[in-house]
Amino acid sequence: MTVYIKHSMGQGVMVDVHCKSKQNDLGNHRLADGQWYRFKFRPNIWFTTFFWCDVSWNGRRQVFDAYNGKDSYWNCVALGCDCPWKLTPDGPCFFNPKTQMCDICQGWR
Repeated sequence: MTVYIKHSMGQGVMVDVHCKSKQNDLGNHRLADGQWYRFKFRPNIWFTTFFWCDVSWNGRRQVFDAYNGKDSYWNCVALGCDCPWKLTPDGPCFFNPKTQMCDICQGWR
C-alpha cells in the first residue's frame, strides 16, 4: 500500500508533514506547493493498520488519518493500492486520479 500526500495549500506556504503509526515514526517532511510525499507499508491481516499525519503550516498544526484500517483498505485497493491525499486549508481530501476529483474530504482534527 502506498500513501501519497500532495501539498495543495497554496503558493508561498511551506507545509511540514509528520506521519506515524504505533510501530513506525516516518519523520518530518517539508513540502512546497504542488510537491508530493509518499510512504509504503504492508497492512496487517486484521485490518487494524493505522497511520495518522500531523500537518503544520503558518503556525497552525492539524492532524488527519492517512490510513485507517478496513475503511481505508477498500478505498485504496480500488485505486490499485494507492491512497492519494490532497492537503487543503479546509482539510485533507482523498483524491481519485481516475476521475481527477476528491472523493472524500475530512476536516482537520
